[in-house]
Amino acid sequence: MSDVSSTSSASAASAVDAAHDDVLLVGGGALLRGDADGGIRVDASAVGRLHGLFLADVRLLSRWALHVDGSRLLVSTASSETAGSRSVALLPATARNETSALLVVVTQEVSSAGLAERIEVRNSTAHPVSTTLTLEVASDFADPFTLRSDRRTFDRAGGVFSASAGPTGLTFGYRRTLGAASFEAGVRVAAAGSPRVELGSPASGAPAATTGALVWALDLAPGEARVLEVTVAPLSERAPDEPARADEPGPFATGAADPSIPGAAHPSTLHDRALGDLTALRMPAPGLPEFGVIGAGVPWFLTLFGRDSLLTSMLAGRDLDELPGLADGVLRALATTQAATDDPARVAQPGKIVHELRVSELATLGEVPYGRYYGSVDATPLFVTAVAELGSEDTIRELEHPVRAAVAWMRGDGGIDEHGFLRYVPDPAGLIHQGWKDSFDAVADATGRILEGPIALCEVQGYAWRALRDAAALARSHWGDAHWADELDAVAEALRHRFREAFWMPEHDFPALAVDGSGHQADVVASNAGHLLFSGILSPTDAARVTARLLEADMFSGWGIRTLSTGAALHHPLSYHNGSVWPHDTMLAALGMARAGFPVEARQVASAVVDAAAHFGNRLPELFGGFARADVAVPIAYPHAASPQAWAAAAALAAVRLAL
Repeated sequence: MSDVSSTSSASAASAVDAAHDDVLLVGGGALLRGDADGGIRVDASAVGRLHGLFLADVRLLSRWALHVDGSRLLVSTASSETAGSRSVALLPATARNETSALLVVVTQEVSSAGLAERIEVRNSTAHPVSTTLTLEVASDFADPFTLRSDRRTFDRAGGVFSASAGPTGLTFGYRRTLGAASFEAGVRVAAAGSPRVELGSPASGAPAATTGALVWALDLAPGEARVLEVTVAPLSERAPDEPARADEPGPFATGAADPSIPGAAHPSTLHDRALGDLTALRMPAPGLPEFGVIGAGVPWFLTLFGRDSLLTSMLAGRDLDELPGLADGVLRALATTQAATDDPARVAQPGKIVHELRVSELATLGEVPYGRYYGSVDATPLFVTAVAELGSEDTIRELEHPVRAAVAWMRGDGGIDEHGFLRYVPDPAGLIHQGWKDSFDAVADATGRILEGPIALCEVQGYAWRALRDAAALARSHWGDAHWADELDAVAEALRHRFREAFWMPEHDFPALAVDGSGHQADVVASNAGHLLFSGILSPTDAARVTARLLEADMFSGWGIRTLSTGAALHHPLSYHNGSVWPHDTMLAALGMARAGFPVEARQVASAVVDAAAHFGNRLPELFGGFARADVAVPIAYPHAASPQAWAAAAALAAVRLAL
């Protein structure tokens, strides 16, 4: 899951990032990532760490810093309340034997409406206290792509910022035009408690942006507590002149327990936390708010990805019952955005399912191709299977035409009828490789040479075979078209025979990772073959061979299945796709083992994943290092892994089901 063609880059819940002591809140498509006190203080060290409040692919807040009497407060205790909210107790800095006069408790919640913050200031002494609270605010409206440390730079010259102050808050705006396209964003910071509202740079070193501050001068009687409420919302959510009302119901009275809070290493804890993460990753589809979907992961992928949403839904399986309507929302959103015309710049062809949707500045202005990008070869067959497996009766009836169009693309532009396999051509302006392993060096042969030209990935042929079979079954059971069903079954069977002939490596007794247009194999042992077990394309004999091979020491680390054998030229345990362990990849193989009649092996793999999760606070990251469990006592974190991440959370659900 990547947005770059030549570099690899790295999911909703509240947490502290162990590497940086960051606070992470996610909910309804909003992301807040900041300091342990809940503040946001963007500086040079935050490049690549995506600090700020983000909603709809724009940074609404680049500074959010609370000070009392000019000083920053110290964190006393913090707790998570719901998946997207937390409370933190703050104290002024004092000497060891000095009594603190004030206690400040900040409660934050993010949602599709933005950020709601409640600040309670308590005088804990027996005498009156006068104090001044200052909340420094800035918004640079940055696109997340401009913040990634992937060596790309973008020129925002011509962008126009605006700022205004009203009696209850601040309004910031931004607009940039490029050719015939325009991008606009705005944010309103509204506060109760009659603050003094100031415009201007609140702190030296603040990034170039619109800035301001809210200031409260408080006189507190002995034991008195004062509550201040502040909301941050995009302008489309609240009119610029609409003040926050102190008598409105607050967002903090939900009282819901947070299933994402870490607990003991136990499968039920892992299960509950994974469900909490998937719940918080639910969001309106970008540009299509009528459809509820699941964001692929934070910090970089909080948007709809076709492949990710489909594999997440299939891995979650019956646990989707705990997330009602999610599968149908995903399927309908993907059907609505299915390509209808050829557009080479977006790798779009009629019938193809979208890879990625974005509404950010750079996407809107065409400076990156990912506004509506179709650079994945596997989302389309996965869509067909997901309709068959997960769609409601109404959805199956409604999506007959999109399924037929998807199959037509697989057989036509996708290449099955003409070339024998479902293939992709690298996109130099977007994604070089268009399967789930989409980093630039992910598809290479035993010598390390990266395959070029039209490429057929092994797992994609399995997805295609299953999609053809699933479409045939739907044609018989729901659409009254037995003739088409028979035709698709015949196409699937022919694909199965061709696959065995072209992909099997006699020297390894194992399928090749990929085959290029000239028939040259990527002759390495890779985890992609585990997806063939999941699809069912392998014969029983070959399924037994693949199962056994994936559990040999060069592939099974003891924590999961490595993406690439330790004997391959490009193997490295901390690479993105060439030797690391991805939980979703491992669990697709484990589910396939169970389906193929190898339950003992499936439980062995699933139990290893459950064990690994315990070392990550019962939240599986996007990926982790492929070091052997016999050599390293704990799984090694990958530095830029997305967490929480959708298909990793769904993999946790699958692991618990199999392990038990």
